[in-house]
Amino acid sequence: MERRRRNLESPSNEQTPPALISHAQDGQPFEVVNPKHKKWSADEATRIYTSACELVARTVRPEKPPRLRPRFRLVLGADNDEFVNLSPDMEVHLKSWNAVKFAEAVALVASREVLKPDDLQRIVQQSVSLANATISVNQLKQNR
Repeated sequence: MERRRRNLESPSNEQTPPALISHAQDGQPFEVVNPKHKKWSADEATRIYTSACELVARTVRPEKPPRLRPRFRLVLGADNDEFVNLSPDMEVHLKSWNAVKFAEAVALVASREVLKPDDLQRIVQQSVSLANATISVNQLKQNR
């Protein structure tokens, strides 16, 4: 099983126990796990989700934005704030509700719908190649 993390603070080795997973309810486009009954607003989370998805879509393809509706699991009451990719499932772990960290995680998940793994790998390789192929003015001066 592939497990990738993007820490919003510090790493954790915990996985969400399957028994605590509840499916999307009340029109939420994502699953929520809240075993510690942390306070949060489903309406606010849904609005942030929709806004983040639309902004990512318009940023990536302004002329014809794709409809992005990524699926993931929101885990509230986690030990750390982090984005976890348990291929093929993704989870957003938050210690407690935080609108900014949630929006960041939704934007990351949504961008993965637009950038497929092959695209991402190509961008990574091209970034390194481009960085190695360029030289700063300061480096040119030093090499004289």
